[in-house]
Parts: sequence; C-alpha cells; structure tokens
Amino acid sequence: MTTLEDLIKKFPNDAMIKEILFEGSDIVVFTQNRNFLVEGGTKVRDIVKEIKKRIDIRADKSIRLDEEAAKKKIKELVPKDAAIEDIRFEPAFSRVIIYSRKPGLVIGPKGEMLHKIKKETCWSPQTKRIPLIKSKIVDTIRDIIHEESKYRQKFLNQIGQKIQLKKGGKEGWVRVSFLGSAREVGRSAILLQTEQSRVLLDCGLNVGNKYGREIGPYINSYEFDLEELDAVVISHAHMDHCGFLPYLYEYGYCGPTYLTAPTRDIMALQQLDYIKICQNEHGKSPYTSKGVRNAIKHCVVLDYGQVTDITPDMRLTFHNAGHILGSAMVHVHIGEGLHNLVYSADFKYGQTRMLDSSSNNFQRVETLIMESTYGGQKDISPPKAQCEKEFMDMIKKTVKRGGKVIIPSFAVGRAQEVMIFLDEKLRNKEIDLPVYLDGMIWDTTAIHTTYPEFLSKSIQSKIFRQNYNPFLNEHFKSIGGHIERQQAIDNSEPAIILTTSGMITGGPIMEYLKHLAGDERNTLAFVGYQAEGTLGRNILEGWKDIPVQNGNGRGFVRVKLEIAKIGGFSAHSNFKELKNFVYSLRSKPDMIIINHGENSKVINLTRAMHKAFNIETRAPHNLDALRLK
Repeated sequence: MTTLEDLIKKFPNDAMIKEILFEGSDIVVFTQNRNFLVEGGTKVRDIVKEIKKRIDIRADKSIRLDEEAAKKKIKELVPKDAAIEDIRFEPAFSRVIIYSRKPGLVIGPKGEMLHKIKKETCWSPQTKRIPLIKSKIVDTIRDIIHEESKYRQKFLNQIGQKIQLKKGGKEGWVRVSFLGSAREVGRSAILLQTEQSRVLLDCGLNVGNKYGREIGPYINSYEFDLEELDAVVISHAHMDHCGFLPYLYEYGYCGPTYLTAPTRDIMALQQLDYIKICQNEHGKSPYTSKGVRNAIKHCVVLDYGQVTDITPDMRLTFHNAGHILGSAMVHVHIGEGLHNLVYSADFKYGQTRMLDSSSNNFQRVETLIMESTYGGQKDISPPKAQCEKEFMDMIKKTVKRGGKVIIPSFAVGRAQEVMIFLDEKLRNKEIDLPVYLDGMIWDTTAIHTTYPEFLSKSIQSKIFRQNYNPFLNEHFKSIGGHIERQQAIDNSEPAIILTTSGMITGGPIMEYLKHLAGDERNTLAFVGYQAEGTLGRNILEGWKDIPVQNGNGRGFVRVKLEIAKIGGFSAHSNFKELKNFVYSLRSKPDMIIINHGENSKVINLTRAMHKAFNIETRAPHNLDALRLK
C-alpha cells in the first residue's frame, strides 16, 4: 500500500507541494508553483496510471488572488451572456464556484475558460446552473454545502484514508442481505458485505404504511450494525428508496452517501415534505430536519460513468436507469476482479419523452439484482401512441361535459413526463385549458430545470439549441397554498389538475377528491403504479366511499366521477422490457435476484427469467441472506 508520504516523493522536484490530502477516492495536492498548478496535469499522468487514482492539482493559499480581486478577474474573463449571478469561494478546497444562467459559457470550448480562470486567479473554478424556476431547496442545499466546506474537506479526507490506495484481493466472499424490498414494493434496503466492507444499497420507506412498526427496513436485524456501515448508495429519489436515510444520520451514522446531484436535491425536498406530512397527521415523524441536513452534509455526488472507490475493496459506477431525473443503476466492482454486482433499482428499458433508455453496457456482471414492479406475465403495456390517444380522448371527453381531469401523480418523474406530453398538446392547440400543478410538483420541476444534462437528448436539444423549455409552458399554473387550491376547485371552467400524492396516500389530492369526487362530470385519471394497501389501489378495485377529513373529523365522500387508468407513462420496465434488458446484456450474469415487486410478480418473473436464460434465479424474502461468492 502506498502512503501519501510515499506518494509525494513521486512528484517532480519543482512541484513545490505544500500539502497532499485525500478527497474521497481522489487525491488533491496543493502547490506553491503557479506553472505546476496550470501545467502539472501532464506531469503526473504516470503517477495516475500507477496508483489508479485521480489527482487534482490546486493552489496553496500563498499564490491565490484575494477573493475580491479574483471575483473581479472572473467577471472580466467570462462573457456577460453567461449571466453570472453569484461567485462563492471555498478556501478549504481552494475552489471558486460560479453560479450562472448559462454555465456552458463559463466553461468555454473544451474547458478553455475554466483553464483561463485557474491560470489568472489560481483558484480552481467550478460552475453551477441557476435554475429557470426559482428553487428554494436547490438554494438551501447549495448553502449547506458551502457553509460546511471546512467540515466536508475533513470528512472527505477521512473517507480517503479509510479507502486507502488498494482495491482489495482476488479471493474472498461476497453476500447480500435483504432488509426490505424482497417480495414487496417499498423500503428498499440491501446490505452488501465482504470481509472488508459493509455497504447499504438504498434506504427507503414502506409506501403503503405511513407510520408504524414496519415503516422502514429491518435495521434492527442481526445482519445490520450502524457502527460498521462504510457507505450508503442511493439509486434514486423516490421515497421507497431514500426516505429512511435521515433516520440513520440521526441515530449515529456519519459516513458517506453516494448518489447523483439531482437525486440529492429531490431526495431532500421529499424528505422534508414527508416530515411535515407526518407531523400534521401523526404529531411526529421518524426523523427531523436535522437528519435531512446531516444527510446532505455527507452526500458525495457522482455523474454517470464516473468510477470511484467507496471502500477498500469496492468500486462504484452509476449508469443511467431511465426511471426519473438522476436515477442510477448501481454497478459495484468488488476486489481485484473478485465479483461484479449490478443493482438495477427501478429502471426503464425503453425511451420515454423525458429520459433516454436505461444503460445496458456493463462489461462484467456476475450477479444482477433486478426489480419486478411489472413482472407479471400480463404486464405488457399497449403501444405508447395508443395510450396517449386514449389519454387525449379522455381529456377531451371530460372537457366536453364541463368537468375537471384530476391526475394523482408522483411529484418526481411521472408528473414531469405528463407535463411534457401536455406541453406538446397545448403548443399544437389540441387542447386549451389551464393545468394546475399542486403539491411538490412545481418545486420538483424546478430541480429538473437545474439539471437539464440528465434529461433525454431530445429534450436537451430543445433547451440548448432551440432555447425552449417544455416545463415553462404558460398554461402551467403553480398552486402555492390553500387559497389558490380552493380557487382551482371553485373555478367552473374545465381544467387539468396534476397533484400529489401519486397513490392517494395523503397530500393535496385528498382536498380535490373531497370537493370533486361527487361530480359525475369529472375524471380521476391514474397514470402510475398503485401499491397494495394504498387508497389509489382501493379506488381502482372499486371502492365507492373514500375517507376524507372534514370539519367534523373523519368522514366519507361518494365516488361518482369517472375512473380512468392510463398506461404509457410508466417509468418502470414492463414484463417484455425486463426480459429484453437481460437478453441485451453484454455480459450474462451467473445469478439473477428478483426483488421490488408484489409476491406474485416476483415469482412470475423469477420463473420466466430462469426458463428464458437458464440462469440461476432467486426470489428471496426479507431478512434472507445470499452468498454470491
């Protein structure tokens, strides 16, 4: 094992290195030599190749411009069209963060502008996009990360010291324990273990149980010890995959959580909303905003395709999952070629309006852990064009009779997919009516305008080349509170109401149903999955009287509006797509483990995969442990 003290000897004599630190799995060297700061990258290539670690060269404070002078120089260098709104300095990282409307102009062709800024100021520049829709949560997270920069430098250095400079051995054992999501949809949590490492893949809530003994994963099991946990990996920002994470931080975990930047921001937004809902409905929640802040403080964000060591014998890579903004399939390379695991989490192996199809380009996969939300034999969606025509026919029919279309939707993913569809129909003047966005949908959409690089290539083309953003259609109206909600309800004109929660487990949808469910002119249109035990599932299965809160406490409202179930907007792979995904893999796995589905779906997909590919296929229960190697 090479130490940092040994490593420093490998640098050129004129490097003038003042300090060398870990920054997660990377290495950062602080130099007092201006030329080495700017040109040193070419001089350390052999070292990078030898140690297989990224090395970032930054300036020691002795050669940096003072902050005011650096800010002035940056504004002189960067074109005004970049629309810089803020410049912040993080001395602990020797970094300057430039917030602008058009970060591409700050970067410049092939990074030329960033290179100039570094050369002229001796600060390492980083760009951040100002969202087109004002986002309080994005601002809050950026403030937390900035305020905690000194802590984060120490924290990231500690991670690096723990990871060290080795990849693990070629021998050993690998096992997974299911603390949730086995033969159920909800509370995804899989403990991946080796002799050296303990890593938790997802940490979600039980979506069908708002507050109770089984709200979260089985973290009280013998398998799980919070003090031994090395890292958490969050695949995406749906609450059944990330909603229990702050609980870990409130009860002693202080290690890293790896995820993409959009996942971090959307996750925090949903967790804070969840706290508010729990406190309103139950007077308490499993964790507080302090846990959310601690989680943010310990997040390590990665891009798709970025490879990073997360423990001494685990190397992590995220790949596009095609599910929601920032969602990732998790590839873990264990040891020196010992084992390769892919955790699909939720994924869509097919193009949607908002996202490109999930990746399938894995060089090696020995074990595949795969979702089965739509793993039933009959879970094959009709053609997308047919589904969209049915959707439009339903909207036009409802409008013709003077009614409102109420669409319960997940705030993340499904709502934006529907918005892009409606934007097209509104622009083509196939419909002309207001679209009200309630719950967290507007705030979540703001985050989508912050990270357009995670959207599909076709949407990116509209945003960057045509200067058109489908989320900014003038027909979209944000509902900011009770008064605006009541106005939308009382308005006698037809409208579309896109609101949370997607499974009708609480939130603004309950207010709309209380006032609008008894009117036969209206339509309740389901565009997403309804889990067992949720009110949405019960309504689909024929419930006619649904519980609501009124002035006298609990009551019931008679369901008279039309009920419609619209396919084609799912962000999950259907049965055919699940099979096609496995068929398309470059490297066929030795074992497939099926999780994240109702019991019947899990069993059906397990049998189908074994029959189709003659691969060992397992369907574990919660608390089962499987040895992979």
